[in-house]
Amino acid sequence: MHKAAGLAWLVLGLIAVTRAGAQGGPDELWNMSTRMEMAGMPGQTFTNDVCMKKGQTQPDKMSQDKNCKVAEMRTVGNKTTWKIECAGRDPVTGTGEITRTKDSMNGRMQMQGKRGNDSFDMTTVMSGRLVGSCNAEDQNKQAQAAVAAGAAQMAQACGEFMDKYMTMMFEGESAVCKAQRAEYCARVAKTSQSMRTAAGYRAAMKHDGLRGGGWDKAGQACGVKTAPIRAEACKGAMSGRDWAFVGDHCPAEAKKIAAEHCAGRSYTAVMASEYKEVCSRYASRGTESDEERDTAAVQRTAAQQKPAQQQPAQQQESAPAGPSAADAVKEGANQLRRLFGR
Repeated sequence: MHKAAGLAWLVLGLIAVTRAGAQGGPDELWNMSTRMEMAGMPGQTFTNDVCMKKGQTQPDKMSQDKNCKVAEMRTVGNKTTWKIECAGRDPVTGTGEITRTKDSMNGRMQMQGKRGNDSFDMTTVMSGRLVGSCNAEDQNKQAQAAVAAGAAQMAQACGEFMDKYMTMMFEGESAVCKAQRAEYCARVAKTSQSMRTAAGYRAAMKHDGLRGGGWDKAGQACGVKTAPIRAEACKGAMSGRDWAFVGDHCPAEAKKIAAEHCAGRSYTAVMASEYKEVCSRYASRGTESDEERDTAAVQRTAAQQKPAQQQPAQQQESAPAGPSAADAVKEGANQLRRLFGR
């Protein structure tokens, strides 16, 4: 429906549709009322002021959608009719007419199309009355400036969404940042190449949008196969004995190691093993969501990379005491016991 509604406004663009500001000028100010109706949905009525060139009897711009074209537009007397066709993923066809007198205007448009697997049939009825004068050229300039400013703001917002890997903003025909989809997917593809190592994978997971399954969603949206990339990073971590990474991001490998080197062993034996990081992380996987696990992995990495001596002395003195080593050992033991029954 979004595309249909958008096209309705563009077609009814009636008329260089820009909201009129101060009155006065060589052109005509019309108060327009437009009602849109669709089966299964309540009708919606919109009212706005429109500045039209004096004597105008047909829409200036039928559509700004590059996939749409207007055919068979003709004016007979004070009545203008047209047809519109939009190709692409969501095809739309429609017919419309506008009848104008000296100080009134009435029209109707019928549009049919598909959105995904659903069909729609929308009727738009419009009416208007002449209420004063205006300057269409000035209004068009103001509208163009507003559109340019809005586009700049949207581009900035989409850049921020891209930095955060917010896939939902780029995916789908109605996505806010659909125009930047190719750029976003190029970034996802480039990022994926850096994730073939444990270090690169860890770095990528610092982005909020890639945690908690976000990486797989980005890959699916952009045609990047994430499983082979993760497998390659895990293979490198296994050969490099990076058990912390294996415990955090390689569930299949962690499960196998846990079965061979953790299950059935006492806590003391497990903590003395080189696989202790896999064992402790694997033990906690059942109670953590994907997002919690990814966030915890990032926090652990950051803590390991920031030695205690780099923190300001005052901060170290005033900070509340964290869990002691004994507390950490006790918690690890409890997790292992819950998992392995010992």
